[in-house]
Amino acid sequence: MSRPAAHGRVRVGAVLIALILALTGCTGLPTSGEVFPGLEPGAAPDEPPAQYYAVAPTRGATPEQIVNGFIEAAISPLDGWETARLFLGGDFAGSWRPEAGVIVDAADARELQVDEEAGRVTLTVTPTATVDEHGSYATSSSGPIELSFRLAQRDDGEWRIVEAPEGIVLDQQQFPDVYSDHALQYFDPTWTYLVPDVRWFPASGNTATYVVRELVNGAPSAWLSGSVASAFGQDIKLDPDAVPVDTDGVAHVGLNAVAAGADATALGRMMTQLTQSLANADVRDVRLTIAEQPDSVVDVEPVPTAQTRPDSRPLVLRSGEFGLLSGGDLTPIDGLSDVIEDMAGTINVIAVAPDQQTAAVRQSTGIVYRVTAESPDQVDAERDDLIPPMIDPFGYVWTAPEDDPTAIRAWDPDLEPIPITGGLGDATSVREMAMSRDGTRVAALVTSGGQHVAVVASVRRDRTGRPTGLSEATRTTVLPHPGVSIAWIEDTRIGIVTGEDDTWYVVEQQVGGPSERSVAPTDTTTIEYGTADSAVRLRGADGLLYVRRGSSWQQTGAEVSVLATQMGTPQGAD
Repeated sequence: MSRPAAHGRVRVGAVLIALILALTGCTGLPTSGEVFPGLEPGAAPDEPPAQYYAVAPTRGATPEQIVNGFIEAAISPLDGWETARLFLGGDFAGSWRPEAGVIVDAADARELQVDEEAGRVTLTVTPTATVDEHGSYATSSSGPIELSFRLAQRDDGEWRIVEAPEGIVLDQQQFPDVYSDHALQYFDPTWTYLVPDVRWFPASGNTATYVVRELVNGAPSAWLSGSVASAFGQDIKLDPDAVPVDTDGVAHVGLNAVAAGADATALGRMMTQLTQSLANADVRDVRLTIAEQPDSVVDVEPVPTAQTRPDSRPLVLRSGEFGLLSGGDLTPIDGLSDVIEDMAGTINVIAVAPDQQTAAVRQSTGIVYRVTAESPDQVDAERDDLIPPMIDPFGYVWTAPEDDPTAIRAWDPDLEPIPITGGLGDATSVREMAMSRDGTRVAALVTSGGQHVAVVASVRRDRTGRPTGLSEATRTTVLPHPGVSIAWIEDTRIGIVTGEDDTWYVVEQQVGGPSERSVAPTDTTTIEYGTADSAVRLRGADGLLYVRRGSSWQQTGAEVSVLATQMGTPQGAD
């Protein structure tokens, strides 16, 4: 057996670095292992994104070298992987579909078996993740798989590949340079919030076409299906099936004649989905046309949506007082702070709705309350060992017993329970759950098959926001130690604290992408959203608060008994 040889790669704009890379084959950024934050914003200019060029086949290359070169050529998606197609022969050069998917692996673990007499080469890879033809990313633990290639000699004696699997193979270090993430935007069932659905598309070429094609012609990721809404009905399609972007950064989106029947509200929602989905695709504006009026731009404005960003000040219970902490000052929440401060007993969990008029509170005794400015009212009084309660943006309080992840309930404003169908898959226990601030997704720390795992599921709701169930849970992260706390630190990222003894980590997991891990202070108890500059805030068992500055944790508060969950801020608030 032998391993693929590294081919030269050129990084645009840096001749010296390009020469070094061509000699060493060292490129890209790691997507696994421990990751530490870099410089503070503004400390140094951002480096331009990497651009790679693949190396064409050399004359007299062996079947092994041809397969090696073909796999390495996946680093350059320019012109439809033009260089990679040079390694292919006959009709296969035109019919091969690189966009069919990506296997993300560790290149140094690849192995080749060559049967030159039969013209067969078998490549063994161990996927760490996969990306399907729709751009959906999933971590993988499938173990080694074999990819088979058949080669034939041309009339000039040169070997070329005539059969190969669809899609490409990319080393995990190269993947984030060759592919970039984009959040397709859908609506929650009430048309109030935008809900991101992360996809990965080639970073070179017309990214806008990939994004809009999946948004308009495609469907939400399977785990979100049934929990989100789109203004693009199933009969509305792109026409033409491409989205050119002009030199002014304007994306020109054409829809078929079916869209002519959409009213102003539906068209406004379409425009909202388009502009927000293209926000990371070098697009400054969108011009929309409909097939029946190809020369007339549709005059429509995006519809307003509710924002989800919490207050950057931590919401805390400190020395018996509850409010937003800034320096040493605490600003109370009108009505809610007084009721929480007057509650008897010790409080260890608080989650506050975005209107700041309702909270879910748990005492150290395990009793859960729905708290308003009028009174605290106990919920779920008949069950023991309840995990920290959640509150969603519609004011429903969610509870579940630690030893029964299938027995989730939501409690309406009248304190009536709603059994939540679906549960958390094959989990045997649940430590903590977190609700996304748009109310469409939950993340949870569970035990499954003896492993400590973080999972996500989408929330089924009716048009009024009333919850009814969860989708099938999807694994995002297998944790090295027991999970301690989980939170939505951004709309597309969950933060997890995991640790035991003297080994503690923060895992920042992109939902639909890779994760990053950094060392956390020992005995961290809580993770929550931080600030616009530092997405993570931590509370330690000693009551200290931390945010990250550069590669270290900076203390920002003390004597905090509870770091509360903020589900947002009142709409219209600064």
